[in-house]
This record gives sequence, C-alpha cells and structure tokens, in this order.
Amino acid sequence: MNSSISQVVPLELAEHSYDISIGYGLRNSLAEILAQWNQGQQWVVLTQKAIFDLYEPVIEQLKHAGYKIDTIIVPADESAKNIRHAEQVWTQMVEMGCDRSSILLALGGGVVGDLGGFVAATYMRGIGFIQVPTTLLAMIDSAIGGKTAVNLAAGKNLVGAIYQPKAVLVDPGFLQTLPRRNVISSLAEAIKYGFIRDKSIFDTMQARYDDLVSLKDEALLSEIIAKSCNIKAQIVSNDQFENGERRLLNYGHTIGHAFETIQAYGGLYHGEAVLYGMKCANFISHKKGLLNDSEFEAAQTLLHRFDLPELGQVPADKVLAVVAHDKKNINGKLNFILIDGIGNGVVSTDVTSDDIVDSLQAVT
Repeated sequence: MNSSISQVVPLELAEHSYDISIGYGLRNSLAEILAQWNQGQQWVVLTQKAIFDLYEPVIEQLKHAGYKIDTIIVPADESAKNIRHAEQVWTQMVEMGCDRSSILLALGGGVVGDLGGFVAATYMRGIGFIQVPTTLLAMIDSAIGGKTAVNLAAGKNLVGAIYQPKAVLVDPGFLQTLPRRNVISSLAEAIKYGFIRDKSIFDTMQARYDDLVSLKDEALLSEIIAKSCNIKAQIVSNDQFENGERRLLNYGHTIGHAFETIQAYGGLYHGEAVLYGMKCANFISHKKGLLNDSEFEAAQTLLHRFDLPELGQVPADKVLAVVAHDKKNINGKLNFILIDGIGNGVVSTDVTSDDIVDSLQAVT
C-alpha cells in the first residue's frame, strides 16, 4: 500500500468493486497511485477555478510524471450541474482527443463529482473516472456509490446514471482550505450516518462538535471519515441501484432537495438544506411515535448547533409540489426516510402532506 494511504475501505460490487483510500497527503502521491490506470491515454481533470488555483501543483505533478492530461474548468456552484454544461464538457473532450480509453479525474466537491461522473458515464457510452473529493461532503457521501446526475428546473438530480468510479481517493488535508460554512454544511452527511445507522457518530458529534468543525484533530476527523465511508460502502454494496436499503441515505434529503429546488440552487448549500430536512424528518418521526421525547430533544438540540443561514421563503404548497416529483416516489407512494430511534433509519410510505406541512411549520 502506498505510504500516504492510511486506511482502505473496500466497496464490493463484483466486477465494479473499488477501494476508497484515505490518507493525509495522498494528493502528493497521485502519480504513483494512479499509475496502474495510466497507459498513455488522454486524461481530463474536471475541476473549478478556485480549486485549480489552489491545487494546480497536484495536476502539474501528473504532467511531470508523464501523464497526458488537460484540465476543464466548470462553474463553482450548483449551476454547473445541468445538461448545457455537460455538453460543453463533452465538446471540450472531443477537441482534446478523448476516446474510450480516456479517464476523467473529478477534483472537487459534490458538484464536480456528480457532473464528472455523469459526463464519464455518457461520453462514448462510458469512460473511466476517478473521484478525488476536496470537500467533506464529497469525501463521505457524494463521491462514493456511483450516483451521477444533473439537475432540471423541476428538481434536483432528476437526470443521471449509476456509474461507479475506478477509485475514490480521500485526502483530508484538502479540508484545511475550506471556509467554516462549507465544513458545517458538509458535516450534515456525517450526522446523517449517525441518525440512520451508527449512534456512535451521533454521540461523537454531540461531545466533540467544536473539535470537528475546527478540523484541528486529524485523528478524530479521520475516524469520522472512515466510519462514514464504511457505512456508505456497506449500504451501496448491499443495494447498488437503490431498490431498498440504499433509500436510507436519503434521510433529510426529500424536503432538503425541495428547499434547494425552490431557491433555484442558489441559496442554501446542499448540506444546509439537508440539515433543515433532517429537522423536518425528526419532527415527523417524533409525531409518529418513532422517536421518544428525550431522543427527539437530543436530536434537535444537536442539529440546532449547526450554524445555518435563514431558510427564507419556502411556501408549503411549493415544497409539496417538488416532493410530488421526487425520485423516491414509486407507484404514487413517497418513500420517506424516518428514524426509529437514533441510529436506526427506516423507510416509511405513511408520511402525508399534512405531516410535511406540520414539520415545515415547526422548524421554519
């Protein structure tokens, strides 16, 4: 194992299996780590300008090691995730001489990973891609599991494919340059795992929230990342195409995605919207008797510690209209994720419009 890799989390999917490698300083060994896939073909780094400006040396090391590599820059926000930008990337790849042997390296957060995966899944009917996430949210969630997508005006992630990367390379050192707001938003996906599967993550975040947000304790951060990656890998291995257990990963996302859609992806960060969505999901879980009073109070108290911007105007009728088009609707029934006690996510088909409206009134 490369000396910069401290932990490896396998994701078992038969011929589509791959490793999630975790290690501080991993980005400085990319040329060595990626060598097994480099056979002289064209590589493309998909990234954003701010990331490129910070980490151009990471790309230069690959060039110096003999990789044939070019860079494509996309917008720095959710607006990049649409068909128009995907087409622009496809066109640039044609101009660069990319063929079916080419590999796309997604260097960035969830937007870059989602768009890059979608582009890789569709360019010449599929080329290889590798995830190098630079945000905590991407490291523990969006870069893992092969979900790729772009947005429509009608809703988030409505067009996409399940397409697995060849590898996910996680360097927690990337996080040191992130603004506090981005870190807080990203922690939403970590606490999600604490709510739906592993109460020890919830307990750790209760006890050491400030240490996590400050990113100063490398061992603590690595522990949370590794636990989160293990949970995501296990769930995806069991249910790659979201026919059952994988739906649990949508905890907080059904209403959270509605908030993002209503704000045209230009207001709340994804994790912030999901944190609000978790508050709603917990309210409904409590209303239906799945969370007792003390658990509900503990859950909401922890979520209130996250410093979130004002939610703004989210009319209930608009939320319900977006939820009606949610991907988790099957045969007219919404598969809504609740928690039956902290650490135990469940899929419910009994959440009504009235439940959603009540939750909005309670948390907004």
